[in-house]
Amino acid sequence: MINSEQLNQLLKRALSSTVEPNEDLNQKIINQLKENDTMKPVSKKRISVALTAAAIFLAISITAVAAWQFLDPSQVAEKFGDHTLSQAFEDKNAIKINESVNSGGYTFTLLGILSGEGLSDFGGSAEDRHPDRTYAVVSIAKQDGSKMPDVQDEDYRQTRFFISPLIKGQIPWRVNIASMGGGYSETVVDGVTYRLIECDGIEMFADRGLYLCIITSSLYDVNAFNYDEETGEISPNPDYNGVNILFDLPLDVKKADHDKAEKYLQELYGGSENPDDNEMSDFNWEKAAAEVLENGVVIPESVKEVTYDADGLACYEYDGGSDKVRVDNLFEEGQTSAIVSMSETWMSESSGERTIVQFLKDADGVITGRAIKMKIEESEFRRKRLNSF
Repeated sequence: MINSEQLNQLLKRALSSTVEPNEDLNQKIINQLKENDTMKPVSKKRISVALTAAAIFLAISITAVAAWQFLDPSQVAEKFGDHTLSQAFEDKNAIKINESVNSGGYTFTLLGILSGEGLSDFGGSAEDRHPDRTYAVVSIAKQDGSKMPDVQDEDYRQTRFFISPLIKGQIPWRVNIASMGGGYSETVVDGVTYRLIECDGIEMFADRGLYLCIITSSLYDVNAFNYDEETGEISPNPDYNGVNILFDLPLDVKKADHDKAEKYLQELYGGSENPDDNEMSDFNWEKAAAEVLENGVVIPESVKEVTYDADGLACYEYDGGSDKVRVDNLFEEGQTSAIVSMSETWMSESSGERTIVQFLKDADGVITGRAIKMKIEESEFRRKRLNSF
């Protein structure tokens, strides 16, 4: 007669195998179970409990296996054809994190991060200014097991995510991937979205505290996080309607460089020691808009007045893409000239063009959006980069 302990051993032996049991093993277990023709009711109850426990164990194991199936950072870099970066993510200096957070029906996993010079096959103007770069890889999967829309699907751009490093002690809506020479590449593999972000190197801030934020937005949303001006702490706003999560970035504090960090911040803020003194008031928006128009072509049918959602965000849609932006983030007080949205870029692999969204505000405060097609550099095109303008 098989007692409950023997049955548990049989189940454990079957479940611990790294391969699927063959028919001979299945039949052997069935035959051993059949040997007990006089099993008492209490034993049946024990078998039921044991089988239930085994089923739970198996379900947990399947979930764990599913998590292991994510591509690693090296494989993601290889997907974008960046062989040098792929090799760099295999180096001992790369930090493998594999930390997951569930929010808004999605599972976000920070797979790894890497900083240094000359790590990529693809260069650009941002690398020329700041050769030291930081790269991080994040995966996004649906919690219910369904697939993320592929890049070719119509609903691919329906849900946007803003992913960026943030620095403790620095105002997050001023210092993020958009202002730090950043961009990203994105692809979908087996129903999982992988995003490779890059920006100016952040290791110099390692002793201050670093985060990686993810927001349900295409721009940084000032409502997503609370910023404590006294402590410099950044924390999720519990009242925010959407994904607003923070990962702590475990960078080596020995690689911090206070002098280099201060010099970088002064450069970022236009030479002002106090970021509050610099609101880009001397930035020539008219000139910037003119340069965009000089190098691009306005799509006539894209010109339309924005609408507003319940949160007061200005909404613009065209050709399957959309932008939601805060009006007070778009224009300086009293400004009516056009500025270019940094939020989203539509890429066309066949033509090597990108479409930039531009917003105009007239004297009556009416805001209009329009799409402008622009040619992009080969290196930028291949990386599908989303640069700050």
